[in-house]
Formats: sequence, structure tokens, C-alpha cells
Amino acid sequence: MADKLSFGWERLEFLLKEPNIRDLLTSYWEELSPLNGLPLDIDWARLLRHEAEGIYRIWAARVNGTLAGFAAFYVQPHMYHRSVLAAVDAGHYLSPAFRGNGMVGWRMWRSAKAALIDEGVVFMMPHDNAKRPLMPFFLALGFEPLSTMWIWTGDEDHD
Repeated sequence: MADKLSFGWERLEFLLKEPNIRDLLTSYWEELSPLNGLPLDIDWARLLRHEAEGIYRIWAARVNGTLAGFAAFYVQPHMYHRSVLAAVDAGHYLSPAFRGNGMVGWRMWRSAKAALIDEGVVFMMPHDNAKRPLMPFFLALGFEPLSTMWIWTGDEDHD
């Protein structure tokens, strides 16, 4: 029997009650965070406030009812183009157990993009990570490369 896949907007308050949410977030942080030398310290209150304001949104992927992954977005009018509703990737992750398995990640992103378009989003900025590049994946979804992001984590000495 094939896995039952489902995708949709889910409230953070509800997702925090998921039995595997802590493992999923810890795995995300360990695999992809440029700050994984620091303890994971999520500002839940701020995320809940942004969600209540309609800015922070989470697109969840479920496999047979189990939370398999998410794509979170900040959705709001673009700062320099008020009439343009923009969605900026606020973090995405698919549990390794569900990668390469029924194209869950592909379906998660394709359905998230369609849902954002249905809500009037005309500008989306997803991102990948040098630790796990996704350029061919995002190109196949119709995104175009825009720039390279750089980070500094304060971990070097300066004279």
C-alpha cells in the first residue's frame, strides 16, 4: 500500500504538540545550522506572535499522518514594493527518513509554491544551504538563482 501524503498550512501551536517536533528541529539544526556550535534556542514567543500577525506561515508535510517536514515562510508585502506580496523562506527541512521516498520533498515544495500563489504571492525567495545544496531542485521547481548569501559567525579573531 502506498504512503498517504498530505500537505498544508499548519499552526505552530499545533505543530509544537507533535511527538517528533523536537527531534525534527534538532536534526535540522545539527545538519544545516551555521550556528550549531551554539545551543539551539528558538524564540517561540516571537514566532507565535508573527504567526498571529499573519506573517509567519508553516507548510507541513505528513506521511501517513507523521510530520515529515516543513517549509516555513515570512509572507508580507515587499518592503520596497508595497503592492507585491512576497514569501521569504524562513527555514525548511525534510527528515532524512523521508528523503528520496515518494518525492516527498518535491511534492512539499511544489504544493507550498502553489498555495502561496493561490494566496496572491508573486515573489518568492527560497534558499539552499552550502551544507546541502539544492540548486538543481529549485531550478526544476521554476526558481532562478539570484545571489550568493554570505555569513559571518563571529568565530575568528580580529586585530
